[in-house]
Amino acid sequence: MGDDETTYLSFKHSNGSSFFQNVTSIDEIVDHYASLHDPAENIGLISNGNSKNSRSSKNTSSFRKRFVTREGKCAVRKSNRFEFVSTGVYYMTDLVSTLLECRWRYILMWYTLLNLISWYLFALLWWLIAYAHDDLFTSPKLDMEREPCVSEVRNMINAFMFSVETQYTTGYGSRTPTTACPEAIFLMCVQNIIGMLMQSCSLGIIYAKLARPKARSQAIKFSEKSVISMRDGYLCLMFRIADMRKSHVIGCDVKGWLLRNKWTAEGELLSEYRTRLTLSVDDGGSDTFLVWPVTVVHKIDQNSPLYEVAAEELFSADFEIVTSLVCNIESTGQQLEVRRSYVPQEILWGHRFKNIIRKTKNGVHIDYSRFDRTVAVTTALCSAKSLQIYRWPPPSKFGTSSAEPGLFSVSRQVSKDEAPTSLEEELLSAISSIS
Repeated sequence: MGDDETTYLSFKHSNGSSFFQNVTSIDEIVDHYASLHDPAENIGLISNGNSKNSRSSKNTSSFRKRFVTREGKCAVRKSNRFEFVSTGVYYMTDLVSTLLECRWRYILMWYTLLNLISWYLFALLWWLIAYAHDDLFTSPKLDMEREPCVSEVRNMINAFMFSVETQYTTGYGSRTPTTACPEAIFLMCVQNIIGMLMQSCSLGIIYAKLARPKARSQAIKFSEKSVISMRDGYLCLMFRIADMRKSHVIGCDVKGWLLRNKWTAEGELLSEYRTRLTLSVDDGGSDTFLVWPVTVVHKIDQNSPLYEVAAEELFSADFEIVTSLVCNIESTGQQLEVRRSYVPQEILWGHRFKNIIRKTKNGVHIDYSRFDRTVAVTTALCSAKSLQIYRWPPPSKFGTSSAEPGLFSVSRQVSKDEAPTSLEEELLSAISSIS
């Protein structure tokens, strides 16, 4: 098969020679393998590097309900939370967290009502002092020559205005407490202390809400799609992460999990069982820094939960890949976590991301318009497990059971107990028969 007719199954040596040197009907085998699916083009065959149908959702399963949305929010509804504790106790025991999680309109409403209530309550106390001292205009024992407890406080409106002036230390100069009433001096001290505490708490909550790293997380961008293609002889799942702001985050750590149902040996169904994915950025492991966009890679090997997943199985698979980026904001030092999930319908088999980093005379240029763009590449349709089996040459062709040194990279000896899937077994037997 010539180099200008490459398909998913055109395995080659590192020196460029074809795996099946004298085979001319390999395309027929691929077509037969594809004909087992209805329609056949849903496999996403790539011929000559061009995708015929990289993703078709006509006959795929309905989209999986996410546990983590595209925006990183947890789409989990909780019911009967207040069966053992009342709603008021639940929220009032952690009032600060409740206020920080409220919307801004509720924060402003809470701040306004709190001030109005405190002004009115203290105004009522000032009015009671004036009433007890017969300083009100409605008092039958009013003596205009006698020194009042608070000058110019003769009704409820005057008391309310004096309450506001005292709590905010406005001090217009006309309404002042006198030494005629010790209780007035005591009440003034109490209102000043409570007013300062209220202002300090309100300022702290508003500042904490403004400084929350939630807004900073909007500058962290995940790729809209993830891809599966060959990298260094292995099938790899890849996605991109970038920091769009000029000030970067530090101490980044990328984590990933695969969520799917699992049946135990005892017949117990473990709903959304979490399996850890080993992620790496280049050779630095899961630790990275986002000076420029990076491609996070999960190598699909024996320890990967995707080891036995082939291209056709991916279209109808029911799982969710949840990724998380934990980092610190450089300017404030606060910890930030950004989440993103990928369902099987968002995984492109046989694609890889386009290069967006270009070096120029003026420095490194990053074209974010190509951030989500992919290109179709030659990739095996089979699973990573079957690919390990296909790497071994047929004994009838090479006269030996060991692989040639230049064929991809063989990581381990395939045991006799391992076998391809039913569809791949027919393909493997057909290839062996003509070789």
